[in-house]
Amino acid sequence: MRVSTNSLYQRNLQSILNTNSKYQTSGLHLSTGKRILTPSDDPIGTTQALILKQEKEKNQQFLVARDNADKSLSHQDTILGSVNTVIQNIKETLVYAGNGALNDDNLKDLANKLQGLKDQLFSLANAQDGNGNYIFAGNKNDTPPFVKDNNGVVSYVGGTTTINVLVDNTREVPLSFTGIQVFMTGSNPSGDHNIFASIDHALVALNNGVNDPQYQTELSKANLGIEDSFDNFNIVRANGGSLLSEIEELTELGKTVDVEFEGQISQIEEVDWYEAISDYVMLKANLQAAQYVFKTMQSMSLFQM
Repeated sequence: MRVSTNSLYQRNLQSILNTNSKYQTSGLHLSTGKRILTPSDDPIGTTQALILKQEKEKNQQFLVARDNADKSLSHQDTILGSVNTVIQNIKETLVYAGNGALNDDNLKDLANKLQGLKDQLFSLANAQDGNGNYIFAGNKNDTPPFVKDNNGVVSYVGGTTTINVLVDNTREVPLSFTGIQVFMTGSNPSGDHNIFASIDHALVALNNGVNDPQYQTELSKANLGIEDSFDNFNIVRANGGSLLSEIEELTELGKTVDVEFEGQISQIEEVDWYEAISDYVMLKANLQAAQYVFKTMQSMSLFQM
């Protein structure tokens, strides 16, 4: 079959253009480090990478949620540590108040000390976080959860449910406990169900003095109530510690998963450097050879126009 000069010319020119296009693309792979420059380069790989990126983003959102939960629960535990110290001082004060050798002046001094401890406890129960939210107010964290009436009786007016965050696909944890859970649970014989009421029994006894017929009764109610509240407090604080441990484990797992996602995405999207460099060198050599042949053929009389 006879091939025209123009047809041969066009065919060789197109070959050079195609090789040059592949060479330029190969250069882009090297300069960007990406194997997939457009979805058409690898439709299946592009889809797989997109799914992995979505899962990675979800995992990172969980990591942020865990970090927020960890900070909140850690701050709560710091406050609970101070609460523990105050309750221990209250218990020691009540033990000392049972000393039969104390006179009324001694008891007044103890009453003043106990009132100060109650005030400290009240302040801690209304503690706020760095954002101004009340830690133990549950879902009503914009206002103080504990209030006092004119007689010094403490009541809880905060939320009854906790604010929870999702830290895994099916796992929610509270950012903090409610004041009811921490301070208002108990079952002492008087029927009172909070540590503040138990302290009030002790204050009544100490202020009325040892000659009051109800002195020992009120002091006994206070001791039983404080012990009951303290037992509950320890359970709640231990639960908080368990949540912190769980979040720490989930965080470490999430970091590992994040690295695995990054590796899988990289394997799909990024170039194999040895292969990419080899392709680049080969295409460059092919292009140079084709250009040389084309120039040589142009100089032949067959291509003279």
